[in-house]
Amino acid sequence: MTFRPIAINALYPGIGRGLRADLLSAQALGGTAYSVCTAHVVAGQGTVTDVLNVPTDTVSAQFEHLAATEAPTAAKVGIIGDAPTVEVTFDHLENFEGPVVLDLTLSGPSGEDVLGQDGLAALLDHLDRPDLVTLRLKDATLVSGMEIPSLDDAQVAAQRVAQQGAERVLLRCGRLPTHHFETDSSPPKYAVDLYYDGEDFALYEAPFLSDLDTFHGASSGLLLSLLHALQSGTAMEDALQQSKGRVSEALHAAQQADDPAGPAFFDTLRTKPTVEETDL
Repeated sequence: MTFRPIAINALYPGIGRGLRADLLSAQALGGTAYSVCTAHVVAGQGTVTDVLNVPTDTVSAQFEHLAATEAPTAAKVGIIGDAPTVEVTFDHLENFEGPVVLDLTLSGPSGEDVLGQDGLAALLDHLDRPDLVTLRLKDATLVSGMEIPSLDDAQVAAQRVAQQGAERVLLRCGRLPTHHFETDSSPPKYAVDLYYDGEDFALYEAPFLSDLDTFHGASSGLLLSLLHALQSGTAMEDALQQSKGRVSEALHAAQQADDPAGPAFFDTLRTKPTVEETDL
């Protein structure tokens, strides 16, 4: 089956993140993404100039157009705008048959706020709809209501997110010490993602790569790769392992090319390496 995901996200003019990164990732995976633009965010390089939410009627019109003209096979929900847009988005996804991943995003890397308290409250009412809810560590801290200085704490945070309705949770932890008493030691050499399925935990590790602070396509690469694997029938944990491996190799290629904003990352998404999975 052809990979035709819906990318529900914000447009960042001139920056390789948001919708742009989603579209490039889908293309690298041999598919075509259909965009639903929820916000126009003018931010980057540590400067926030404007965050403008797309009117809810316009967001709904984009979904209606896709339903009438295309046949999407998966959906990635990223930056979603305000509370009314949350309701419209999940109304349109209610009977969607393909896999759905929610990248729960409250703020961007330049400090832009992209989802307020009303929007978050609305989103929490729909955490049971996606096949996977994923969060960066910063956003997981806010959603879970706790600090996350170690993987011990990350497990508790993932359980708290699950208790709010998520069936499966992935925390993108980065370099996080295993135990709280290790927080004063040297940072780990691995970047980790913590997965919780409501019963068990699994840890996905990959070598940490420095000097990639200006690159913003990694989360899109990870989650579009994941959707691609899920659509093909791969089980969630195997799909996560494949996707983590792809993104790790792609980041390494971007680092070697000394051009993290260039095409090397997306070109390498076509490969299928794997990474180690560890049960916790």
